[in-house]
Formats: sequence, structure tokens, C-alpha cells
Amino acid sequence: MMELLLNTQEERCRIQVYNEYLKKIPQLLQQLEVVETMYEKAVMEEAMLPEESKRDWSAQQYAQRLSRTREQCRVRAADIRQQCSLIFSLKEQIENESATLKALMK
Repeated sequence: MMELLLNTQEERCRIQVYNEYLKKIPQLLQQLEVVETMYEKAVMEEAMLPEESKRDWSAQQYAQRLSRTREQCRVRAADIRQQCSLIFSLKEQIENESATLKALMK
């Protein structure tokens, strides 16, 4: 007779949540890559603006937009990192609690 690893509703739910975490991690890493690239582009563009053009109204507006973009990227990257940290922690907790995962990791 076959040993049933997903033998309780709690264990099935635990594995479903675990699978959701496994899907979420690459999504967050992809988002982090996009945000970091946007940040790098904003920094590069800011450096490209000539000092004398910063007196021009439209150049000032553009510089302010780049500055806002940089700040938004910084805040979003911190949020993504916190989410990743939480998900990794919860994933580890499930790995430690799940009889199914322990049996499969042997």
C-alpha cells in the first residue's frame, strides 16, 4: 500500500501555500531587477544633464522627475526586499513543519 504524504487537510493547505511562495519568489526577484534598472537609468540621466541646462525650466522639471523616480525606486526596492525576506522566512518555517517536505527531502 502506498504511503499518503498529503494525508490531512492541514498538510494539503501547507503545501499549497508553499507552492505559492515558490511562485512568488521569482516574481519578486524580477520586480527587483526592473526597479533597480529604473534606478540606474535615473542616476545615469541625472549625471548626463549639463549643469547650465539646470537653469532651464523644462530641464528642472525633468531633473525633478528623475529625482522622484530615484526615490520611488529606492522605496519600492526596500519593500520588495522586505517581502522576499518574509517569504523566505515563511517558506523555511513550512519546510521545518511539513512532514511531506521532510519525507521528500530525505
